[in-house]
Amino acid sequence: MRKLIAQLDRGPIKVTLLLAALILFCVPGFLRSLNTAGTLDHSWYSAEVWVKSADCARTTKAILAICQRGRLLPIADLSPGDDPGPPLVLDLYAVVSGAAVTETDVSRVNTILNYIGIVSLAGLLLCMRLPSLSFLVLIVGPLIANEHHALGPHPGHLGVACLVALLPLAVLGVPCTGPSRANWSLWMIAGVLGLAGGMVFREAIGLMGVLAALLALGVSYSCSLMKMRWVGLAHLVVASATVMTIWAPYAILRARDAFFDIAPSARMEQHGAWHNLYIGLGAVENPFGIVWSDDDGVRAVKEVSPGTLYLSAEYYSILKRRYFEIVLHHPIEVITIYLKKVMKALTAYKMIYLLIVVSGAFAWARLSLVRYSAGWSSYDAVFSVSAAFVVTFLGQAALFHYTDVYLFPVKIFLVLLFGVIVEILLALARAGRFEPAGRRA
Repeated sequence: MRKLIAQLDRGPIKVTLLLAALILFCVPGFLRSLNTAGTLDHSWYSAEVWVKSADCARTTKAILAICQRGRLLPIADLSPGDDPGPPLVLDLYAVVSGAAVTETDVSRVNTILNYIGIVSLAGLLLCMRLPSLSFLVLIVGPLIANEHHALGPHPGHLGVACLVALLPLAVLGVPCTGPSRANWSLWMIAGVLGLAGGMVFREAIGLMGVLAALLALGVSYSCSLMKMRWVGLAHLVVASATVMTIWAPYAILRARDAFFDIAPSARMEQHGAWHNLYIGLGAVENPFGIVWSDDDGVRAVKEVSPGTLYLSAEYYSILKRRYFEIVLHHPIEVITIYLKKVMKALTAYKMIYLLIVVSGAFAWARLSLVRYSAGWSSYDAVFSVSAAFVVTFLGQAALFHYTDVYLFPVKIFLVLLFGVIVEILLALARAGRFEPAGRRA
Protein backbone atom coordinates (compact mmCIF):
# COMPACT_ATOMS: atom_id res chain seq x y z
CA MET A 1 0.00 0.00 0.00
CA ARG A 2 2.77 2.45 0.89
CA LYS A 3 4.54 1.65 -2.35
CA LEU A 4 1.34 2.33 -4.28
CA ILE A 5 0.83 5.68 -2.49
CA ALA A 6 4.44 6.61 -3.21
CA GLN A 7 3.89 5.92 -6.91
CA LEU A 8 0.65 7.90 -6.99
CA ASP A 9 2.44 10.85 -5.36
CA ARG A 10 4.64 11.33 -8.42
CA GLY A 11 3.84 14.49 -10.37
CA PRO A 12 3.26 12.91 -13.81
CA ILE A 13 0.87 10.33 -12.37
CA LYS A 14 -1.13 13.02 -10.52
CA VAL A 15 -1.50 15.07 -13.68
CA THR A 16 -2.45 11.98 -15.69
CA LEU A 17 -5.15 10.99 -13.19
CA LEU A 18 -6.60 14.51 -13.12
CA LEU A 19 -6.65 14.72 -16.92
CA ALA A 20 -8.31 11.30 -17.03
CA ALA A 21 -11.00 12.47 -14.58
CA LEU A 22 -11.53 15.60 -16.67
CA ILE A 23 -11.83 13.65 -19.92
CA LEU A 24 -13.77 10.64 -18.62
CA PHE A 25 -16.18 12.41 -16.26
CA CYS A 26 -16.35 16.16 -16.82
CA VAL A 27 -16.42 16.30 -20.61
CA PRO A 28 -19.04 13.54 -21.10
CA GLY A 29 -21.11 14.94 -18.23
CA PHE A 30 -20.94 18.41 -19.75
CA LEU A 31 -22.08 17.15 -23.16
CA ARG A 32 -24.90 15.09 -21.66
CA SER A 33 -26.08 18.11 -19.71
CA LEU A 34 -26.07 20.30 -22.83
CA ASN A 35 -28.07 17.68 -24.75
CA THR A 36 -30.64 17.37 -21.95
CA ALA A 37 -31.73 20.97 -22.56
CA GLY A 38 -33.69 19.96 -25.64
CA THR A 39 -35.86 17.50 -23.68
CA LEU A 40 -37.07 19.87 -20.96
CA ASP A 41 -40.52 21.38 -20.59
CA HIS A 42 -41.25 25.00 -19.71
CA SER A 43 -40.89 25.30 -15.93
CA TRP A 44 -40.00 28.90 -15.01
CA TYR A 45 -42.32 31.81 -15.68
CA SER A 46 -39.46 34.26 -16.31
CA ALA A 47 -37.75 32.14 -18.99
CA GLU A 48 -40.10 33.45 -21.68
CA VAL A 49 -39.31 37.03 -20.65
CA TRP A 50 -35.56 36.30 -20.76
CA VAL A 51 -35.94 35.09 -24.34
CA LYS A 52 -37.75 38.32 -25.23
CA SER A 53 -34.94 40.30 -23.61
CA ALA A 54 -32.34 38.38 -25.65
CA ASP A 55 -34.29 39.06 -28.84
CA CYS A 56 -34.37 42.75 -27.93
CA ALA A 57 -30.62 42.71 -27.23
CA ARG A 58 -29.96 41.08 -30.60
CA THR A 59 -31.53 44.02 -32.42
CA THR A 60 -30.77 46.97 -30.12
CA LYS A 61 -27.65 45.78 -28.20
CA ALA A 62 -29.42 46.80 -24.97
CA ILE A 63 -29.00 44.29 -22.14
CA LEU A 64 -31.60 43.38 -19.52
CA ALA A 65 -34.27 45.28 -21.40
CA ILE A 66 -37.52 44.59 -23.24
CA CYS A 67 -38.42 46.17 -26.58
CA GLN A 68 -42.00 47.38 -26.45
CA ARG A 69 -43.62 49.74 -28.94
CA GLY A 70 -40.33 51.31 -29.92
CA ARG A 71 -39.25 51.84 -26.31
CA LEU A 72 -36.74 50.09 -24.07
CA LEU A 73 -38.20 48.95 -20.76
CA PRO A 74 -36.25 47.38 -17.88
CA ILE A 75 -36.66 43.60 -17.83
CA ALA A 76 -38.00 43.82 -14.26
CA ASP A 77 -41.22 45.37 -15.61
CA LEU A 78 -42.13 41.88 -16.86
CA SER A 79 -39.85 39.68 -14.74
CA PRO A 80 -39.33 41.34 -11.35
CA GLY A 81 -37.36 40.03 -8.39
CA ASP A 82 -35.01 37.82 -10.40
CA ASP A 83 -31.24 37.58 -10.26
CA PRO A 84 -29.90 39.20 -13.46
CA GLY A 85 -27.28 36.55 -14.25
CA PRO A 86 -29.16 34.18 -16.61
CA PRO A 87 -30.83 36.87 -18.76
CA LEU A 88 -27.58 38.84 -18.83
CA VAL A 89 -25.69 35.87 -20.30
CA LEU A 90 -28.47 35.20 -22.82
CA ASP A 91 -28.47 38.87 -23.85
CA LEU A 92 -24.70 38.99 -24.28
CA TYR A 93 -24.78 35.78 -26.32
CA ALA A 94 -27.47 37.23 -28.59
CA VAL A 95 -25.50 40.47 -29.02
CA VAL A 96 -22.21 38.74 -29.84
CA SER A 97 -23.52 35.87 -31.99
CA GLY A 98 -26.56 37.47 -33.53
CA ALA A 99 -28.36 34.16 -33.02
CA ALA A 100 -31.91 33.78 -31.76
CA VAL A 101 -32.19 32.52 -28.17
CA THR A 102 -34.72 29.93 -27.01
CA GLU A 103 -35.81 28.76 -23.57
CA THR A 104 -33.61 25.67 -23.88
CA ASP A 105 -30.60 28.00 -23.74
CA VAL A 106 -31.49 28.75 -20.11
CA SER A 107 -30.55 25.16 -19.25
CA ARG A 108 -27.35 25.47 -21.27
CA VAL A 109 -26.37 28.55 -19.26
CA ASN A 110 -26.82 26.47 -16.10
CA THR A 111 -24.63 23.72 -17.54
CA ILE A 112 -21.82 26.09 -18.49
CA LEU A 113 -21.99 27.81 -15.09
CA ASN A 114 -21.90 24.48 -13.22
CA TYR A 115 -18.91 23.09 -15.07
CA ILE A 116 -16.94 26.34 -14.87
CA GLY A 117 -17.48 26.23 -11.11
CA ILE A 118 -16.50 22.56 -10.79
CA VAL A 119 -13.32 22.88 -12.84
CA SER A 120 -12.33 26.12 -11.09
CA LEU A 121 -12.78 24.55 -7.67
CA ALA A 122 -10.79 21.49 -8.71
CA GLY A 123 -8.01 23.74 -10.02
CA LEU A 124 -7.77 25.63 -6.73
CA LEU A 125 -7.64 22.39 -4.74
CA LEU A 126 -4.82 21.17 -6.97
CA CYS A 127 -2.97 24.45 -6.35
CA MET A 128 -3.49 23.84 -2.61
CA ARG A 129 -1.68 20.51 -3.06
CA LEU A 130 -4.79 18.41 -2.55
CA PRO A 131 -4.76 16.34 -5.75
CA SER A 132 -6.95 13.52 -4.42
CA LEU A 133 -9.63 16.00 -3.40
CA SER A 134 -9.34 17.73 -6.77
CA PHE A 135 -9.75 14.33 -8.44
CA LEU A 136 -12.84 13.61 -6.30
CA VAL A 137 -14.46 16.94 -7.25
CA LEU A 138 -13.92 16.24 -10.96
CA ILE A 139 -15.62 12.84 -10.57
CA VAL A 140 -18.50 13.62 -8.20
CA GLY A 141 -19.14 17.24 -9.28
CA PRO A 142 -20.63 16.27 -12.67
CA LEU A 143 -22.87 13.68 -10.99
CA ILE A 144 -24.31 16.37 -8.70
CA ALA A 145 -24.63 18.87 -11.55
CA ASN A 146 -26.51 16.42 -13.76
CA GLU A 147 -29.09 15.55 -11.11
CA HIS A 148 -31.03 18.75 -11.79
CA HIS A 149 -32.13 20.16 -15.12
CA ALA A 150 -34.82 22.76 -15.69
CA LEU A 151 -35.56 25.79 -17.83
CA GLY A 152 -35.03 27.99 -14.79
CA PRO A 153 -32.09 29.35 -12.78
CA HIS A 154 -31.86 26.90 -9.87
CA PRO A 155 -29.84 24.04 -11.43
CA GLY A 156 -26.94 26.45 -12.02
CA HIS A 157 -26.60 27.25 -8.34
CA LEU A 158 -24.13 24.40 -7.87
CA GLY A 159 -21.68 26.31 -10.07
CA VAL A 160 -22.43 29.49 -8.12
CA ALA A 161 -21.60 27.72 -4.85
CA CYS A 162 -18.28 26.49 -6.27
CA LEU A 163 -17.34 29.96 -7.52
CA VAL A 164 -18.14 31.83 -4.32
CA ALA A 165 -16.14 29.27 -2.32
CA LEU A 166 -12.94 30.09 -4.24
CA LEU A 167 -12.07 33.24 -2.30
CA PRO A 168 -12.37 31.92 1.29
CA LEU A 169 -10.59 28.70 0.29
CA ALA A 170 -7.79 30.66 -1.38
CA VAL A 171 -7.44 33.04 1.58
CA LEU A 172 -6.97 30.18 4.04
CA GLY A 173 -5.41 27.54 1.82
CA VAL A 174 -3.05 29.13 -0.70
CA PRO A 175 -0.60 30.49 1.96
CA CYS A 176 -0.07 26.87 3.09
CA THR A 177 1.48 26.06 -0.30
CA GLY A 178 4.34 28.55 0.01
CA PRO A 179 5.13 32.26 0.28
CA SER A 180 4.39 33.08 -3.39
CA ARG A 181 2.81 36.53 -3.48
CA ALA A 182 1.98 36.22 -7.18
CA ASN A 183 0.07 32.99 -6.62
CA TRP A 184 -1.82 34.52 -3.68
CA SER A 185 -2.67 37.66 -5.67
CA LEU A 186 -3.91 35.71 -8.69
CA TRP A 187 -6.22 33.59 -6.58
CA MET A 188 -7.49 36.67 -4.74
CA ILE A 189 -8.45 38.20 -8.10
CA ALA A 190 -10.05 34.95 -9.28
CA GLY A 191 -11.91 34.62 -5.98
CA VAL A 192 -13.28 38.16 -6.06
CA LEU A 193 -14.42 37.68 -9.66
CA GLY A 194 -16.07 34.39 -8.71
CA LEU A 195 -17.80 36.11 -5.82
CA ALA A 196 -19.05 38.93 -8.06
CA GLY A 197 -20.33 36.39 -10.56
CA GLY A 198 -22.05 34.50 -7.77
CA MET A 199 -23.82 37.67 -6.61
CA VAL A 200 -25.11 38.25 -10.14
CA PHE A 201 -26.44 34.70 -10.55
CA ARG A 202 -27.71 34.00 -7.02
CA GLU A 203 -27.59 36.75 -4.44
CA ALA A 204 -28.34 34.49 -1.46
CA ILE A 205 -25.40 32.18 -2.21
CA GLY A 206 -23.22 35.17 -3.05
CA LEU A 207 -23.88 36.60 0.40
CA MET A 208 -22.85 33.27 1.91
CA GLY A 209 -19.56 33.64 0.04
CA VAL A 210 -19.11 37.21 1.26
CA LEU A 211 -19.60 36.12 4.87
CA ALA A 212 -17.23 33.16 4.48
CA ALA A 213 -14.59 35.31 2.77
CA LEU A 214 -14.68 38.01 5.46
CA LEU A 215 -14.38 35.38 8.19
CA ALA A 216 -11.49 33.76 6.31
CA LEU A 217 -9.71 37.11 5.96
CA GLY A 218 -10.12 37.71 9.69
CA VAL A 219 -8.60 34.32 10.50
CA SER A 220 -5.81 34.80 7.95
CA TYR A 221 -4.80 38.18 9.35
CA SER A 222 -5.08 37.27 13.04
CA CYS A 223 -3.09 34.04 12.53
CA SER A 224 -0.56 35.66 10.14
CA LEU A 225 -1.08 32.94 7.52
CA MET A 226 0.31 35.06 4.69
CA LYS A 227 3.92 36.16 5.14
CA MET A 228 4.40 39.35 3.14
CA ARG A 229 5.06 43.05 3.53
CA TRP A 230 2.02 45.25 3.91
CA VAL A 231 -0.02 42.18 4.82
CA GLY A 232 -2.59 44.31 6.64
CA LEU A 233 -3.11 46.53 3.60
CA ALA A 234 -3.39 43.48 1.33
CA HIS A 235 -6.10 41.98 3.53
CA LEU A 236 -7.91 45.33 3.70
CA VAL A 237 -7.92 45.61 -0.11
CA VAL A 238 -9.31 42.10 -0.51
CA ALA A 239 -11.91 42.72 2.21
CA SER A 240 -13.00 45.95 0.50
CA ALA A 241 -13.26 44.19 -2.85
CA THR A 242 -15.27 41.41 -1.19
CA VAL A 243 -17.81 43.86 0.23
CA MET A 244 -18.02 45.70 -3.09
CA THR A 245 -19.12 42.53 -4.88
CA ILE A 246 -22.46 42.88 -3.07
CA TRP A 247 -23.26 45.76 -5.42
CA ALA A 248 -22.29 43.93 -8.62
CA PRO A 249 -25.91 43.34 -9.78
CA TYR A 250 -26.88 46.91 -8.90
CA ALA A 251 -23.87 48.30 -10.78
CA ILE A 252 -24.76 46.32 -13.92
CA LEU A 253 -28.37 47.55 -13.84
CA ARG A 254 -27.41 51.18 -13.30
CA ALA A 255 -24.80 51.00 -16.06
CA ARG A 256 -27.54 49.69 -18.36
CA ASP A 257 -29.81 52.61 -17.41
CA ALA A 258 -27.10 55.17 -18.05
CA PHE A 259 -25.80 53.71 -21.32
CA PHE A 260 -29.17 52.96 -22.94
CA ASP A 261 -31.18 55.75 -21.26
CA ILE A 262 -33.64 53.38 -19.54
CA ALA A 263 -35.72 54.52 -16.58
CA PRO A 264 -35.39 52.22 -13.55
CA SER A 265 -38.28 49.83 -12.99
CA ALA A 266 -40.96 50.50 -10.39
CA ARG A 267 -40.51 46.87 -9.36
CA MET A 268 -37.56 45.25 -7.61
CA GLU A 269 -34.82 44.43 -10.11
CA GLN A 270 -33.00 42.07 -7.75
CA HIS A 271 -34.01 39.43 -5.26
CA GLY A 272 -35.70 40.84 -2.18
CA ALA A 273 -35.54 38.83 1.04
CA TRP A 274 -38.73 39.95 2.79
CA HIS A 275 -41.14 38.10 0.51
CA ASN A 276 -39.36 34.78 1.08
CA LEU A 277 -38.84 35.45 4.79
CA TYR A 278 -42.58 35.98 5.23
CA ILE A 279 -43.84 33.02 3.22
CA GLY A 280 -40.93 30.99 4.64
CA LEU A 281 -42.84 30.90 7.92
CA GLY A 282 -45.36 28.77 6.02
CA ALA A 283 -42.91 26.12 4.83
CA VAL A 284 -44.06 23.92 7.73
CA GLU A 285 -47.21 23.78 9.84
CA ASN A 286 -47.59 27.07 11.72
CA PRO A 287 -50.15 28.92 13.84
CA PHE A 288 -50.24 31.97 11.54
CA GLY A 289 -52.07 30.43 8.58
CA ILE A 290 -49.17 31.20 6.24
CA VAL A 291 -48.29 28.86 3.38
CA TRP A 292 -45.18 28.68 1.18
CA SER A 293 -46.69 30.34 -1.88
CA ASP A 294 -46.10 33.59 -3.72
CA ASP A 295 -49.87 34.09 -3.67
CA ASP A 296 -49.81 34.13 0.13
CA GLY A 297 -47.37 37.03 0.07
CA VAL A 298 -49.70 38.87 -2.30
CA ARG A 299 -52.65 38.16 -0.02
CA ALA A 300 -50.82 39.51 3.02
CA VAL A 301 -49.96 42.75 1.22
CA LYS A 302 -53.49 43.26 -0.15
CA GLU A 303 -54.85 43.03 3.37
CA VAL A 304 -52.83 46.14 4.18
CA SER A 305 -52.77 48.00 0.85
CA PRO A 306 -54.86 46.50 -1.99
CA GLY A 307 -53.37 48.75 -4.68
CA THR A 308 -49.70 47.95 -3.99
CA LEU A 309 -47.74 46.87 -7.05
CA TYR A 310 -46.47 43.29 -6.84
CA LEU A 311 -42.74 43.13 -5.92
CA SER A 312 -42.44 46.88 -5.69
CA ALA A 313 -40.45 48.57 -2.92
CA GLU A 314 -43.71 49.21 -1.04
CA TYR A 315 -44.68 45.54 -1.41
CA TYR A 316 -41.43 44.42 0.26
CA SER A 317 -41.77 47.10 2.93
CA ILE A 318 -45.22 45.85 3.93
CA LEU A 319 -44.04 42.24 4.15
CA LYS A 320 -41.03 43.37 6.17
CA ARG A 321 -43.33 45.00 8.73
CA ARG A 322 -45.63 41.97 8.85
CA TYR A 323 -42.70 39.61 9.26
CA PHE A 324 -41.24 41.54 12.20
CA GLU A 325 -44.68 41.88 13.80
CA ILE A 326 -44.87 38.09 13.88
CA VAL A 327 -41.28 37.65 15.05
CA LEU A 328 -41.58 40.20 17.86
CA HIS A 329 -44.98 39.07 19.12
CA HIS A 330 -44.52 35.31 18.68
CA PRO A 331 -40.78 34.60 19.09
CA ILE A 332 -41.20 31.08 20.52
CA GLU A 333 -43.45 29.99 17.66
CA VAL A 334 -41.04 31.45 15.08
CA ILE A 335 -38.04 29.72 16.67
CA THR A 336 -40.01 26.44 16.66
CA ILE A 337 -40.74 26.88 12.94
CA TYR A 338 -37.07 27.49 12.17
CA LEU A 339 -35.95 24.48 14.22
CA LYS A 340 -38.44 22.27 12.38
CA LYS A 341 -37.04 23.41 9.04
CA VAL A 342 -33.43 22.88 10.13
CA MET A 343 -34.24 19.34 11.24
CA LYS A 344 -35.95 18.63 7.92
CA ALA A 345 -32.88 19.97 6.10
CA LEU A 346 -30.57 17.81 8.21
CA THR A 347 -32.51 14.70 7.21
CA ALA A 348 -31.87 15.48 3.53
CA TYR A 349 -29.08 13.32 2.10
CA LYS A 350 -28.79 11.82 5.65
CA MET A 351 -26.79 14.96 6.39
CA ILE A 352 -27.04 14.79 10.17
CA TYR A 353 -25.37 11.36 10.29
CA LEU A 354 -22.80 12.31 7.68
CA LEU A 355 -21.81 15.45 9.58
CA ILE A 356 -21.41 13.57 12.86
CA VAL A 357 -19.24 10.88 11.27
CA VAL A 358 -17.18 13.33 9.22
CA SER A 359 -16.55 15.66 12.18
CA GLY A 360 -15.39 12.80 14.37
CA ALA A 361 -13.22 11.32 11.64
CA PHE A 362 -11.63 14.68 10.86
CA ALA A 363 -10.85 15.35 14.53
CA TRP A 364 -9.17 11.94 14.90
CA ALA A 365 -7.26 12.13 11.60
CA ARG A 366 -6.12 15.73 12.11
CA LEU A 367 -4.87 15.01 15.64
CA SER A 368 -3.01 11.98 14.31
CA LEU A 369 -1.33 14.19 11.73
CA VAL A 370 -0.23 16.85 14.22
CA ARG A 371 3.11 15.16 14.93
CA TYR A 372 3.95 15.32 11.21
CA SER A 373 2.24 18.60 10.27
CA ALA A 374 1.80 21.10 13.07
CA GLY A 375 0.11 24.45 12.55
CA TRP A 376 -2.47 25.58 10.02
CA SER A 377 -2.75 23.50 6.86
CA SER A 378 -4.74 23.28 3.65
CA TYR A 379 -6.75 20.48 5.28
CA ASP A 380 -7.95 22.92 7.94
CA ALA A 381 -8.79 25.47 5.25
CA VAL A 382 -11.00 23.06 3.30
CA PHE A 383 -12.71 21.69 6.40
CA SER A 384 -13.45 25.09 7.97
CA VAL A 385 -14.69 26.73 4.75
CA SER A 386 -16.83 23.71 3.83
CA ALA A 387 -18.30 23.62 7.34
CA ALA A 388 -19.10 27.34 7.10
CA PHE A 389 -21.02 26.81 3.86
CA VAL A 390 -22.91 23.83 5.30
CA VAL A 391 -23.98 26.04 8.21
CA THR A 392 -25.07 28.89 5.92
CA PHE A 393 -27.07 26.55 3.68
CA LEU A 394 -28.79 25.19 6.78
CA GLY A 395 -29.45 28.79 7.79
CA GLN A 396 -31.03 29.44 4.39
CA ALA A 397 -33.17 26.33 4.86
CA ALA A 398 -34.31 27.63 8.26
CA LEU A 399 -35.15 31.13 7.05
CA PHE A 400 -36.64 30.24 3.67
CA HIS A 401 -37.18 26.59 2.67
CA TYR A 402 -35.44 23.24 3.01
CA THR A 403 -36.50 22.03 -0.44
CA ASP A 404 -33.92 20.28 -2.61
CA VAL A 405 -34.15 23.09 -5.18
CA TYR A 406 -32.39 25.44 -2.77
CA LEU A 407 -30.40 22.96 -0.69
CA PHE A 408 -28.73 20.67 -3.23
CA PRO A 409 -25.56 22.82 -3.78
CA VAL A 410 -24.55 21.90 -0.22
CA LYS A 411 -23.65 18.46 -1.60
CA ILE A 412 -20.37 19.78 -3.03
CA PHE A 413 -19.31 20.89 0.45
CA LEU A 414 -20.23 17.51 1.91
CA VAL A 415 -17.96 16.00 -0.76
CA LEU A 416 -15.16 18.35 0.33
CA LEU A 417 -15.63 17.40 3.98
CA PHE A 418 -15.36 13.72 3.11
CA GLY A 419 -12.52 14.21 0.64
CA VAL A 420 -10.30 16.17 3.00
CA ILE A 421 -10.35 13.21 5.42
CA VAL A 422 -9.16 10.99 2.58
CA GLU A 423 -6.33 13.49 1.94
CA ILE A 424 -5.30 13.40 5.61
CA LEU A 425 -5.31 9.60 5.67
CA LEU A 426 -3.09 9.58 2.59
CA ALA A 427 -0.79 12.10 4.28
CA LEU A 428 -0.59 9.84 7.33
CA ALA A 429 0.30 6.90 5.11
CA ARG A 430 3.00 8.92 3.37
CA ALA A 431 4.42 10.12 6.69
CA GLY A 432 4.44 6.57 8.06
CA ARG A 433 6.76 5.25 5.39
CA PHE A 434 9.47 7.68 6.47
CA GLU A 435 9.51 6.38 10.05
CA PRO A 436 12.39 4.15 11.12
CA ALA A 437 11.71 0.44 10.66
CA GLY A 438 11.89 -0.28 14.40
CA ARG A 439 9.40 2.47 15.19
CA ARG A 440 6.98 1.25 12.54
CA ALA A 441 7.15 -2.25 13.98
